[in-house]
Amino acid sequence: MSDPNLLPAVQTTIRQNEIGDSSPYCLSFACLGQSGASFGYMQGDTNVSALTRATLRYVLSQANTDQTTSNRILSALSRALPNGNPLTKPDTLTVNKALAGEAGQKLVDQMDAKLLKVVLDGLDLCTSAAATNHLSISPIAYLYFAPWINMSGTPTLLTSWLKGAPVNGVPAPTLPTVLERDAQAYLQSMAYFQAHPRNFAHLEECVEKGAAELPPAQA
Repeated sequence: MSDPNLLPAVQTTIRQNEIGDSSPYCLSFACLGQSGASFGYMQGDTNVSALTRATLRYVLSQANTDQTTSNRILSALSRALPNGNPLTKPDTLTVNKALAGEAGQKLVDQMDAKLLKVVLDGLDLCTSAAATNHLSISPIAYLYFAPWINMSGTPTLLTSWLKGAPVNGVPAPTLPTVLERDAQAYLQSMAYFQAHPRNFAHLEECVEKGAAELPPAQA
């Protein structure tokens, strides 16, 4: 990331948005869209992320889970899970004990670091896109963009907007800086937040907590 001083605030915002004060070392289920099972503070998803599936398989292996059980668990979790946890109670316990073990926690932390790098690379794309439009991005706007990139992937549409193209009726931000209100307007135009307005209110709360981690000169 181009400004490492923002990193603690970005991490706090994402963590609060994804799991709040819950443990990252257990399964959770969003029950939305194509979501499968998730774990880690970045909430790596077993349906959409090959990295997450590989991490879970290795976690189970490190916990000496037999191959038949491991295959059964991975098969059950490698799909969209709109109805939540498909595992039996014993299999759920097996997974959660493995994730919470010493080896499991290290592997989850390594996965989170890789997923965070994807988000930081996405923020760098935003920085470059804004610069082509002679814009800078305020620290608080980055805190809105980071969890959105974690949720939605490579910020193709966002970078188009930062370069000057209107999106969903929201005009591109004006010189010299992309402000909090700009980031809010952009995200509120997204279908996800239109369908789940409470989730946007939650995001605002998470950004507020993340902003407390910004250096005084950037808050």
